[in-house]
Amino acid sequence: MIPTVHTSDIRDHATAPEAGAILDAFAELAGEDGRAPVDALFARLDEAVASGIELLEPWGEDDWFYLRYGPAVTATYGLDMAGRLVSEMPEPSAQAYRELLHRVRRERKPMLAVLQSLAVQRVRSWEKLILPCKAPCGADRIATFVTARLSREDLLTAVLEASQDGIMSVRAVRDPQGRVVDAVIVTANQQASEYSGHPVWRLVHGSFKALFPGLVARRVWDRCVRVIEERATERFEINISHRRLDTWLRVTIVPLDDGFVISFCDVTDLKYALIEAECSREELAAEIEQRLALEQELRRLSHTDELTQALNRRGFDAALRREIALAGRYQRPFSIVAVDIDHFKRINDVHGHAAGDRVLGAVAELLRSAVRADADVIGRIGGEEFVLLLPSTRKEGAMALAERIRERLAAQSFEVAGERISVSASFGVAEGAPEAGEDAVMRAADAALYAAKRSGRNRVCLARPPAEIVRPQLAS
Repeated sequence: MIPTVHTSDIRDHATAPEAGAILDAFAELAGEDGRAPVDALFARLDEAVASGIELLEPWGEDDWFYLRYGPAVTATYGLDMAGRLVSEMPEPSAQAYRELLHRVRRERKPMLAVLQSLAVQRVRSWEKLILPCKAPCGADRIATFVTARLSREDLLTAVLEASQDGIMSVRAVRDPQGRVVDAVIVTANQQASEYSGHPVWRLVHGSFKALFPGLVARRVWDRCVRVIEERATERFEINISHRRLDTWLRVTIVPLDDGFVISFCDVTDLKYALIEAECSREELAAEIEQRLALEQELRRLSHTDELTQALNRRGFDAALRREIALAGRYQRPFSIVAVDIDHFKRINDVHGHAAGDRVLGAVAELLRSAVRADADVIGRIGGEEFVLLLPSTRKEGAMALAERIRERLAAQSFEVAGERISVSASFGVAEGAPEAGEDAVMRAADAALYAAKRSGRNRVCLARPPAEIVRPQLAS
């Protein structure tokens, strides 16, 4: 018998689905001495679970007597030990089990033991959830839930170890505000150990950021956080130095519960084949860099208004969706400020479209100077319409910001074609709610904006519920 004993994180190591319910019942019943009343424990468990429990009492100085041997336990082992001693079991199983029982009695803490019986042609594996209990008279009792080890775990372990890819499953670590600050490695195969330079035993339960500082520096950690938050798979290639050799890895990050699975596949041979077939390594690296830069620039342009460098409607809608998701997760407020330049059509008609473009650029620059560069978002969603997204901001703060911007804009003048012109704007403010959705908060801010227009322009209005507003057609 080869036992593997777990005294912490038992739920993570147990494969039996009933283990969680048993541990919950035990935790509710356990007294200050760490033991649970055995009668009350059995009363909490349904018949199917109880059939897998054996109950023992100390016998003499070094033995244990089976008071109960559930029928499911008999099915697992193929024998019935009810009314017999643990010492009657074959050795070395008897001695190993007695030691486990003595340890639980001494420490008075639950324990999970994974055991394997080695035979000539087969390996049988099962797990025992061992709980310290007491009889009504206060005497020690041990309740043990026995189940055959799920073959699924053995299969997954074999698949992981047979894989040529490095594979790790990782669980997120969050701060009190719910932000992902690190991750703990739950499982790792031998190939992951090879790529990382750390033995498997050091990887498991280790800090992802501490063990892989190079991946953090290469912004791979940022991709991992994005996978956790957005539940979307990431696939990319990265160049690393592995065993002093230049190595290309294809990395795949897949969401799993509150964490992810990350795999590393060595594609160095493929990369070098491409190099030999097409160009030198330096030329290929330059081409890849140029392509990445081009892709990044195209992605930026697809979300950016060329004239003002604010987000366009597509980019702003994406930013708003992300903020609504984060506001819901962290229960934080956000606000929207809709901005419309007053009488903008008159500027175009009198001074020309070039003058109008200059005014739009100047207004966008004023908005950028007024908001938080690292948090707030500016979008241009129409000809002369802008919108501000203000995370972690209540309506009162948004109203104060809008009023400051309105005053600064009204106090400025712009030189156009040798003359100076003044510009004002109207503002609509709405505080968002994650459950209301992006359409509702935009309609609310829009309605408040047009209320400001109807009230004489050059003013700030706050949205009033409900947000089901029909937008009126007003001249600029």
